[in-house]
Amino acid sequence: MENKLQQAHISYSGSQISITSPYNSEFVSRLKSELKSRRWDPGKKVWTVRIEERQKLIDVASNFYQVVEDNHPTSTPDINPRFAAEPVEAPVSLELNTIIKPGTELEVWTDGACVVNPGPGGYGTVTRYQRYRWEKSGGFSLTTNNRMEIIAAIIGLEALPERCKVIIYTDSQYLANSIMKDWAKRWKSKNWVKKGGKRVPNADLWEKLLALCNKHDVEFRWVKGHDGSAENERCDQLAESSARKTNLPIDEGY
Repeated sequence: MENKLQQAHISYSGSQISITSPYNSEFVSRLKSELKSRRWDPGKKVWTVRIEERQKLIDVASNFYQVVEDNHPTSTPDINPRFAAEPVEAPVSLELNTIIKPGTELEVWTDGACVVNPGPGGYGTVTRYQRYRWEKSGGFSLTTNNRMEIIAAIIGLEALPERCKVIIYTDSQYLANSIMKDWAKRWKSKNWVKKGGKRVPNADLWEKLLALCNKHDVEFRWVKGHDGSAENERCDQLAESSARKTNLPIDEGY
């Protein structure tokens, strides 16, 4: 007799989607891995995601449940400007060498995203120094969310012409902890080989980032994503938009 899947119920409220389902650890793991906007509501005991990730949520849930949509969405994801952001580059007339000197203190905000992980991905950065502010973004046709997080930090630091004191804000604990807790340095000291002989993921990017951290005085600070920070939200917009562009280059290191 064929096993029937348990039901997961999806409901829509403005720009948010709620999903109620019997507990399944594999589903929760996939949800956390693939849906960037997912949030757990302990009061209602439901997962919520943004309307833009509707199809991704349905695709993931369908692997474990019979998906039932209790109502219809009232927002149209295709017109959301979050996926149409373009970076505001530093003005052509602005020579960074003339304003950024050795010891200059500035802030860089970074974020990475993937449409599907692994899959098309993008990164976004926002750099602030006094009255100046500039952005960068880009993407790749096949990569991972973690690689985009690291590349965002690399891009932000590469744009700085002199040795600076830099605070990098990221919502990736993987990125922040790997540098601030010296995980990446330990991986490098062991020639990027973990116990069991497996190679450390993203070793090519960690090499570049460690070199840049030696060039500058860098501190990574973790911030909670989608928690009211305008710069974090802007980086997210840039990363998500870049990940959805056509004709993206290949991530040679993946």
